[in-house]
Amino acid sequence: MKTIPIAVITKETFLPFGHLIDKENAATKYFINQGTTERHHKVSELSLNNEGGTPTISIFSGTPRVMPIEIKIMEKHPISSQSFLPIQNIDWLTVVCHENNGMPDLNNLKCFLINGNIGITYNQNVWHHPLLVKNKQDFWIVDRTKTNEPSSINLVEYHFLKKEIQCLSF
Repeated sequence: MKTIPIAVITKETFLPFGHLIDKENAATKYFINQGTTERHHKVSELSLNNEGGTPTISIFSGTPRVMPIEIKIMEKHPISSQSFLPIQNIDWLTVVCHENNGMPDLNNLKCFLINGNIGITYNQNVWHHPLLVKNKQDFWIVDRTKTNEPSSINLVEYHFLKKEIQCLSF
């Protein structure tokens, strides 16, 4: 079974898949609240296409998986981006890949180790593995919801064939 190498995430290496949510990404910085608070303005944007819906904040509580982790599913959100912001300062992982003819390119899975004080935003339509944590961990999630809409509108899953399953260990 193929093992996916883990690389430390950087702004440049993650750019094809989305962007980091970090104070350093702020479009502008300025002081507010009588000079007592520095605003790091526009560190991330939520993209929604013309399908409607509402930006929503949720909390996901991640649980570590059994080692070695079998990477056997990828998902994407065709209508909106999705942001993950760790609540606890605990390092975590993401597995992403490009698309090839509408399917995830399983020959080029990339795994990134993310510092626990940095969040990420997946671009709209980017294939990624569901949440991967090293310890039990909570995340603020910013994404799109729409009342009375089936989740399949903005969630596409690809389940690997047995021969396609890859492993991850850290």
